[in-house]
Amino acid sequence: MVKSVSRSSVLLFVLVPLLGWFAARGADMYALARWNTEDSAIIVLESILGREVEAVLENEGDWETERVTIRITYRNGPSAGTSEEIEILQLADSRLALVPGREYLFLVDTFDDGTRQYSISDRYRIPAVVGFITLACAAFAVLAGKAGVKALCGLFLSLFLLLGWFVPKLAEGYTPVPFAILATAGVSIVTIIFVVPRRVLWPIPFIGSVGGAIAASLTGWTMIGLWQLTGLENDSAALLFSVAPHLELRGLLLAAVMVGAIGAVLDVAVSVTSSMAELYSYDPSIPLRRLWRAGLNVGSDVLGSMINTLILAYLGSSLPFVVLISLEGPDMTALLNDPHIAQEILRSVAGTIGLLLTIPVTAAAGVWWIARSYPNAENRQREELAD
Repeated sequence: MVKSVSRSSVLLFVLVPLLGWFAARGADMYALARWNTEDSAIIVLESILGREVEAVLENEGDWETERVTIRITYRNGPSAGTSEEIEILQLADSRLALVPGREYLFLVDTFDDGTRQYSISDRYRIPAVVGFITLACAAFAVLAGKAGVKALCGLFLSLFLLLGWFVPKLAEGYTPVPFAILATAGVSIVTIIFVVPRRVLWPIPFIGSVGGAIAASLTGWTMIGLWQLTGLENDSAALLFSVAPHLELRGLLLAAVMVGAIGAVLDVAVSVTSSMAELYSYDPSIPLRRLWRAGLNVGSDVLGSMINTLILAYLGSSLPFVVLISLEGPDMTALLNDPHIAQEILRSVAGTIGLLLTIPVTAAAGVWWIARSYPNAENRQREELAD
């Protein structure tokens, strides 16, 4: 026991930070090698030599601009390794703090007359992001052991499925909802394979999770029709429509509801499946009606926390907008009619209905599958379910 704790401590406090550092260095080297644009570069801000307020732009909300003289060192491109003093233009109240010693993304705008305007667009944070992700994943794997590694594998494969197949299909103009159903089914399969150790039980949470996702989709489709939502209720959707007007934004909204709910739906489906399997492995002679009620009871207990998880996740993602509404002191009637609020309510209600219907679907699938696969209470069946 002491040796196990000691080895885990060494892994957690020595090897995990080293792995995070190497991942950050590798990401930095990769980014520097691939960053080959002509109008931007990664630079180190060596020092700030001076600031000068240039003008007041009355037509832009009385925002002041300023010219900042800085000394930079290029990290990539033709000028890599060289330093120079330049003058950049930025808003006087820019939220991007310029701190000597840190790395930034440097932009060059060339006008028709040949003049150039320099600016700093953002912090260069790729190595830090990759390093912290690696650090968190490695720490999770060390603390959770084999189960943690399998869960991470399922997560990465699910992200690969969504970002490598589902999102490109949507960008090509395919109908969102059928592909969302296929994507949620694929995520369910991948997650179940890595999370549920008993193969004999895999069909049960799969049926339950896909059923819950379809229920969320049908609920969302009904609400969108009754509430006359267009899918253009937020800035990102409006920007997407201006760039790709051929996309079906109402379908994208439904797809977002399904993808957003699949995690919580899977959690409920797996919990119900595990509890029913444990009951059957303990007493293979348990009546199917009792097994069904047990699945419903466990699902009801899990449902409360899962609804909180789903609703609070949606609230957290839209918190700045909620705070903005609070500052305006809105009337409740107008608040309920606001399309942005209606869209968030749609996500929450559709996800909740999906969770609610996942429970009976999973319980029914569990009773059917267990009765089909294990009709007799034999020791061999008990061992297979308890394996």
